[in-house]
Amino acid sequence: MRLHVKLNFKFSYAIGVRHAVANLMLERKIMKQKLFVLFLIAFTISSCNIPSSITSTPQFETPVIVPTNTISTGGVVTFQNVSVTLPLGVAQDAQTEVVSAIIDPNNSPWWQIAPEHFKFTLTGYQLQNKFLEPQILDYQADEYAKLNTNAAEQIAKVKAVISNGPLTKETVPNWVMNAGQLISAKMQVVEFQSGRGVRFLTEYAQYPAPINNRELFYLFQGLTDDGKYYIVATLPVTSSILPEDEKPESPVPPGGVALPSGTLPDQAYYDAVTKALDGMYEDSFNPSLFQLDALVQSITVTP
Repeated sequence: MRLHVKLNFKFSYAIGVRHAVANLMLERKIMKQKLFVLFLIAFTISSCNIPSSITSTPQFETPVIVPTNTISTGGVVTFQNVSVTLPLGVAQDAQTEVVSAIIDPNNSPWWQIAPEHFKFTLTGYQLQNKFLEPQILDYQADEYAKLNTNAAEQIAKVKAVISNGPLTKETVPNWVMNAGQLISAKMQVVEFQSGRGVRFLTEYAQYPAPINNRELFYLFQGLTDDGKYYIVATLPVTSSILPEDEKPESPVPPGGVALPSGTLPDQAYYDAVTKALDGMYEDSFNPSLFQLDALVQSITVTP
């Protein structure tokens, strides 16, 4: 009896183990089938999103950098044998005229003695109510030098500078006027369509005046390649580091040079202002020096 029970127990146990193993194998088979189906679904979805070309290096759009001295031009103004292109935003137009000769030193001050010449007065200029008007003057060089000894000296200075001479405050030409040149900053030789010249930022006064935004201007003086014409341009310009006018009490903006305490401006003050302006970028001025250079570079004088 005991033996029969033991045999039945062993037989039942064996059958149970076989059923358990069979169930386990069946579950594993079902699991593999499920995983295979999921794999097929995932592969199908991903295949729909595969790009036509594959690269291991990510592609970035190359930025386009526009040079700061790219100038948009406005209109071209032509008068007699002279033409000039006005950069967009600097001026809207120009009034042109023939200025009569003044040749008698007994009836006119020396700085007004000049031959007949052409004058372009820029209208709608970016700055208004400044010490000088924005203008371009065209003289016959030899006639001017014969009539005015001071003009002859300045024309000789222009010739020296554009012939690769040194470029310093002492060598740059003065403009013919009844005042002294206080500073000469941002000095640079500039080529125009018909010749070469020199430009710089300056201020003229009859006393030790503070450098300020009402009286500062861009001065260009040049000669045509044939030496026949002397070109002068006076263009008002302002800087963010200068006071708005010449009054001693006018506040000096950050980065500017303060007046000497209790005294008039001295040479150390002018040197410091010159150094500060020299250190500024062309586009920081108003108008941009790039635009004013472009205006000068466009000047064409035909024979």
